[in-house]
Amino acid sequence: MPRIDRYRQNQPVILFGNPTAQSGKAADWIRHARALLDEAGVTHRFIATEPEGRTTEIVRKTIDDDGTRVVIYMGGDGTFAEVAKGILRSAHAAACVMGMLPTGTANDQGKSFGLEAGPGALGKNVEVIAAAETVGCDVGMLEIERSSKIIHRDMFFDSFSVGLGAASLETRNRDRERVGRIPGLGAIYRDQLVYAGAIFKRFAESYVVDVKFDVDAVLDGRVERFENLLDIIIKNTKIFGGEWVFDANAESDDGLFELIPIAGRRDFGAKILGTLRGSPVGLGDLEQVGIEHSASQTGAQFQLDIHTEGALPAAQVDGEEIPAGDRYRVIVLARALRLIVPREHVDPSHTDMSGPVTAGL
Repeated sequence: MPRIDRYRQNQPVILFGNPTAQSGKAADWIRHARALLDEAGVTHRFIATEPEGRTTEIVRKTIDDDGTRVVIYMGGDGTFAEVAKGILRSAHAAACVMGMLPTGTANDQGKSFGLEAGPGALGKNVEVIAAAETVGCDVGMLEIERSSKIIHRDMFFDSFSVGLGAASLETRNRDRERVGRIPGLGAIYRDQLVYAGAIFKRFAESYVVDVKFDVDAVLDGRVERFENLLDIIIKNTKIFGGEWVFDANAESDDGLFELIPIAGRRDFGAKILGTLRGSPVGLGDLEQVGIEHSASQTGAQFQLDIHTEGALPAAQVDGEEIPAGDRYRVIVLARALRLIVPREHVDPSHTDMSGPVTAGL
């Protein structure tokens, strides 16, 4: 009997995924994943995700109305976020666990917890799910103000950022839509390649149009000022953009998020090169040749006040565009989400949930 059965409470595991993703290839991946779950003895059923955020409510209903206690997401970081939000908005969040079958572009959450990504990793990842070793994952509650009015509330699990990265996301989404209209080109210019192109396009534009901004920040009561920023990131999980690790000491279950300011093009270049996984050059090496970088800081509560002479810089959470504001508040809910991970990523000292979760700040 697989260990996952101890969490199911006699209800089937629910697998959420999008059969139309990856130009229809995801339908085959889902069939393969279901066959592997059957072979592993994991009783389950499948529910297709829906667009425009409706998946979150479907997840909540399966938990509150049907008694589901184990859900699996299959897809990218956006699918992770929608399914996780559904768990946390249910009345039984503390009793639920979430399995991961990452098959998206960046897969920050899955990679941060030691999972391989893509259809070739389904076998290993299903074994992890059946073994059902769990850890807590911190959750960020975000509130956005513009002109002293709250305009948006959200949750995030990987990252929230303001500036160049979010603007690049806007460009990526626009370019991906345009490329998709050209027969054949969409199969070549896609995924990480489109995002990389968008980043460098926005970076090049920064030489023509001043996109820098200042931030007055409060981190757990400490007041900080950051000037001439291209970007500012609040990060939970270790890996960013699929390939970068800004802070090797970051943990996703310590009740703290990392704030990473990117102060100008020199700092941008240092972080792109010095924090890339597998890069032979680290941030310490760059400092030795006179290329310094702005250090990250940690906290459990953040307030960011944005100051700019132009339009407000773009914002994003977990790879999705959100409304831009002039004030952002973030509160960390420690270990509010329980994830199934490989055994080697379980820290025995971080095993307790933080207690009931509420969806508001």
